[in-house]
Amino acid sequence: MNCQESPDFARGLFVCDKPGHEFAAMSSSGVMVHLVISQGFALLFLGPVVAHHIMLRVVGTSSLVAGAIAGFVGVVTMGGAVIMMRRVNQSNYTGGGYFKNESDSRFRVRAVIPKKRRTNRVMHWLESTLDAEFGEDEPVRTEDLDSELGGFEPIVVRPWFGIKRDKAFWWTAAVGGVLCAAGLLQFFSLLMGGWGAMLRNMGLFSYAIIGTRIVSGLAAAELIWPVYLRLVPGRLDIFRYGLLGAGAPEVETHDLKRAGVCMDFGTYTIVIEPEREVGQPLPALVQSKKWPHGQTLPPGFVPRYVCIALVIGRREIAERVIHAARTNEATPVVSETKLGE
Repeated sequence: MNCQESPDFARGLFVCDKPGHEFAAMSSSGVMVHLVISQGFALLFLGPVVAHHIMLRVVGTSSLVAGAIAGFVGVVTMGGAVIMMRRVNQSNYTGGGYFKNESDSRFRVRAVIPKKRRTNRVMHWLESTLDAEFGEDEPVRTEDLDSELGGFEPIVVRPWFGIKRDKAFWWTAAVGGVLCAAGLLQFFSLLMGGWGAMLRNMGLFSYAIIGTRIVSGLAAAELIWPVYLRLVPGRLDIFRYGLLGAGAPEVETHDLKRAGVCMDFGTYTIVIEPEREVGQPLPALVQSKKWPHGQTLPPGFVPRYVCIALVIGRREIAERVIHAARTNEATPVVSETKLGE
């Protein structure tokens, strides 16, 4: 969707329904939402196993009843997980021919809105923001106009599993995952009547144990090494805190008025590109030096990826990212070291 014949590079908006090649480096970006969601499916195998052994050994039902209840629990949990997965709609960015379509480089700000996301609410927002910016004949409601021009209060959220992390985080995740998995195994040994009985049935839920280790370890690390996002008109800050939030945070600031910004409403991933001159096209993809040697962005132009898929109110925040990148208002003065000021 081209908004203008001669687009305004600074504040114009290009809208498409499929991700362009600005997402080519997503698979190596360190964003963990995809991993957590995929391994979360592994945890579903624990539900029927736990239900079966509780009904059989704690409640004292027959094997037939325990099996029926375990089957019912399995169907319900799997059905709920499929629905949740469809809502989150995480795609596997693996590069290659998936990125044939290129975004319109005349636009610094771009939005990917898949067809399944184009609800009445989203389309009303899109039409309102275009009308407010470019003065179409169709009138805009006052309450929409106030927000579309870019003014809003600072937004602070915690992007669960959506930011690239350092070595301390991964060491914490590894140790935490081992401890949590060990505790889970001990629980099952008690539930199933000893380690021998548990090991004989390990095939039923071994994959779930692996999923538990990964998800629990990452969750523990996220809690121990907190990260927050602060979004204001024209600016996005990433606050990385120390152990349990202690000490002064390390702050990474992005000028959304100058950097290339693409907001994917499918995976709720924000792409913040290095600054480029007006008219300079996005660089062509190159072959990755790492296996499986798919297409990726050249060195020096790898964007910062931030995923807000697990954030409450993610759609409204995604809309605000577009507003923040296109605003004509002055960027508010906010504290460089304190999150809430």
